[in-house]
Amino acid sequence: MDQDLLARIQLIAHLEGHDDRAWHVAWNPVRPILASCSADKTVRLYNYRPTQNAESPSDISLEFSLNTTIPTGHAKTVRAVAWSPSGKTLATASFDSNIGIWAQEEEGDEDSNLQGEWECMSLLEGHETECKSIAYSSSGTLLASCSRDKTVWVWEVHPDSDFECMGVMMEHTQDVKCVAWHPTEEILASASYDDTIKLYVDDPSEDWFCFTTLTGHTSTVWSLAFSPDGRFLASGSDDQTIRIWERVQEHRWECISVLEGHDRSVYSVSWGRGKGEGHLGWLASTGGDGLILVWEMSLEATESGKDKMSRKLIARLPAGHGVHDINSIVWCPRQGLEDVFATAGDDGVARVWKVVPSNS
Repeated sequence: MDQDLLARIQLIAHLEGHDDRAWHVAWNPVRPILASCSADKTVRLYNYRPTQNAESPSDISLEFSLNTTIPTGHAKTVRAVAWSPSGKTLATASFDSNIGIWAQEEEGDEDSNLQGEWECMSLLEGHETECKSIAYSSSGTLLASCSRDKTVWVWEVHPDSDFECMGVMMEHTQDVKCVAWHPTEEILASASYDDTIKLYVDDPSEDWFCFTTLTGHTSTVWSLAFSPDGRFLASGSDDQTIRIWERVQEHRWECISVLEGHDRSVYSVSWGRGKGEGHLGWLASTGGDGLILVWEMSLEATESGKDKMSRKLIARLPAGHGVHDINSIVWCPRQGLEDVFATAGDDGVARVWKVVPSNS
């Protein structure tokens, strides 16, 4: 089967150092930094730089080096990390129910050794129990968080690391696993143990509210990822499927496709721009089976005149972290690195991968 695929997944970095399972990875959108977080309560920051293969100058890889380890001070597991769009601020979500906001001491320019220490500028309290996910809006003016306490919070970001709670949504009936922002609009999505996905917007006359609930998954929804153009939403579930939802009207989304291929829970999905033209990007998925799948998502014209979603599995890698579950998969957002992604696993390791043509 794999021999028929257009691409293969090549390991380019194996980043050890966490003393317990690695839960999440996040690429800085501006600077060459990759963050990983762990049940060991730390965040590790790696710098990377491009390296050239002397025998094949067009073959660009990445070389990683540990910049620093942040002992976050969280009392429990750091479950998720998120960078602000400016790349200057890092948020940490912990099982101790708190959210840490981190910034680096200003030392030199961006191309310096990035050695300024990271300090906790603010601690956001409010969730009653484990905080599972955090995400900055595309404008950087809003931060969303969710928790085992069944709530989703929206925080407004003010200067000097000051945050104000703008809304607490109590729409889910169970543990909320993930929050994700639309790439251009202030639309927030959340996924839950109650098998549903909720979408929220801000009502100028009132507060944030849920405008629709997406149902179809038959078990916990673990992960969400909007397509780069914002027209579609992917969701990964404990039911071993990935569902693709299309925005058919301003406040109406419909499931248009179900992707299969995993034989255990899909813990993480990520939708990147991918390489090449004429498609909607590359969707990567992984989970409890340790399998990594990469799909090229496209629209095909039909006789009815309505475009139809099509997907093509272009790369497949079993046992990405050996026998261990993979908890997170994230495409690199930086230009020129659209074929690079990182994963984090129960083995305490972060790995970086590149999708390369099968014949290379």
